[in-house]
Amino acid sequence: MLMTMWKRLAARLRDDERGAIAVQFALLLIPIAVLTFGLIDLSRASVQKRQLQDALDAATLMAARSTATTNADLDAIGDAALATEMAGLGVPLTPANSTFALGDNNTVVGTIQNVTIKPIISNLWSSGDANVSASATVMRSVNKLEVALVLDNTGSMGSTLGSGTRKIDALIDASKSLVDVLAAAAARASETDAVKISVVPFSMTVNVGSTYQTQTSWLAGKMPSTGYGADVFATNQDRFTLLSNLGLTWAGCVESRPAPYDVTDDAPSPSVPASMFVPFFAPDEPDDNTVGVNQSSSTRYRDARTQSTYYPIMNNWLPDGVSPSGTSATAWSTRSTPIAKYAASNKGNVLSLAKTGTSYGPNAGCGLTSLMRLTNVRSTTQRDAVKTKLDQMIANGNTNVAMGLAWGWHTLSNNAPFADGVNPTTADGKKTTKVIVLLTDGDNTNDTYSNPNNSVYTGYGYIAQGRLKDASGASLTTSSTATNRRDAIDSREKLLCENAKAKGVQIYAIGVGVSSHSKTILQQCATKLDMYYDVTDAAELTSVFNTIAGSIQNLRITK
Repeated sequence: MLMTMWKRLAARLRDDERGAIAVQFALLLIPIAVLTFGLIDLSRASVQKRQLQDALDAATLMAARSTATTNADLDAIGDAALATEMAGLGVPLTPANSTFALGDNNTVVGTIQNVTIKPIISNLWSSGDANVSASATVMRSVNKLEVALVLDNTGSMGSTLGSGTRKIDALIDASKSLVDVLAAAAARASETDAVKISVVPFSMTVNVGSTYQTQTSWLAGKMPSTGYGADVFATNQDRFTLLSNLGLTWAGCVESRPAPYDVTDDAPSPSVPASMFVPFFAPDEPDDNTVGVNQSSSTRYRDARTQSTYYPIMNNWLPDGVSPSGTSATAWSTRSTPIAKYAASNKGNVLSLAKTGTSYGPNAGCGLTSLMRLTNVRSTTQRDAVKTKLDQMIANGNTNVAMGLAWGWHTLSNNAPFADGVNPTTADGKKTTKVIVLLTDGDNTNDTYSNPNNSVYTGYGYIAQGRLKDASGASLTTSSTATNRRDAIDSREKLLCENAKAKGVQIYAIGVGVSSHSKTILQQCATKLDMYYDVTDAAELTSVFNTIAGSIQNLRITK
């Protein structure tokens, strides 16, 4: 019986499931705790690794932005920046854990290795601490920059817009700010010639600088008969000889090349006469108004020599020396173009204002400052030289954006006349970005006048010479209207933009209080629509130029 009772008790104990869950939980408690505490430590390590990576990215970027060009200098800068970024994060880190060095393809590589993260709980059953590593690669500015500032210096830039600041003054300040931004980028770059800047002021012509008078490889004293058409003088004359005869000097302005060379960066060559440049030379105009001009004209001009009031005779700086007889057209041309009046014997009769200024004489209309070729702005001396050139800009003359653009492109080109730009097909050229920053405040202008020339002398000469062509390639004549002429220069401007962009030049365009007509052209000229800026207040210019300067810079984390 006793044996039977024990068997029954054992059976009941065997079948009784009360308390089984507690037993099972007790048995599973240890692995659950290990898993939970392990996840806590894993999460903590993940957070700290992410913090470590963020700090390393910032430190590597700081090292890359520095002027350091050796591994030792980069490492010192990177270590200091990393220590600042990691302060207070509770991660034990020493300079021995990090390395900052030059990498391939102009990069800076930052690495962190064997940073110890001590577990809070899991090390109770595990041996050793957790080690984490991180890396970052920052590309320094791979692209070198060649930037041409093509800036409107016409008379209208002397007026105010919005805030009361003169547009030319606001332009000078804004341009200097852009130079400062790009010069700072140049100083940070590992290359010694990372940023070069040229300055091209323009009005109805461009002043390349009088020092180039002897550059016969691209500047011809005589106007070539091929392409340029008929000369304004009775016979083709060397402009430099005429100036020398009269004791005058060339101010440095040039005339537009004939089509198609006016819209390309093709190198000038004496073997291709139409590709050559000629010096700007405004002929003397008749002494009085007895040549059949419109006597009912309400516009009168005072003769600078006699102080008498005449009709549209704009540039009288020599006595004619001939009788005003014959038909009006014949009399005008007879008294404007005879070679004898430009002889040395007439030197003493040159108007005094023609000897010292650019309101009268062969340099009439050449009152703007000369351009500045591409200049490396890495040093403060070079940077300040560019800013000094900008300070010399003045507001004078009419608008010919096409000529300004052409010379802006010439300063960037690897072709003559300057050949300062790198060749885009070379290894160095492939990592060089060429940029034109174009600013203007008005429509292209070539006004009509009530005289036989029906124009003033500009970079296209007199309109009667037929050197300005419209969009269809037809030469404009004295019967053309001011709108015809504006549209013709517009067509040259648009062709220039298309040709320059086709060769990889990026164009930023800025319209300062421009008409809707000019705004449309500038928008088309810009490389992209968002690279056009519409300015309605002169005070906005510095902000716009700084935005463009920031857009030009190129520095980024690559991985």
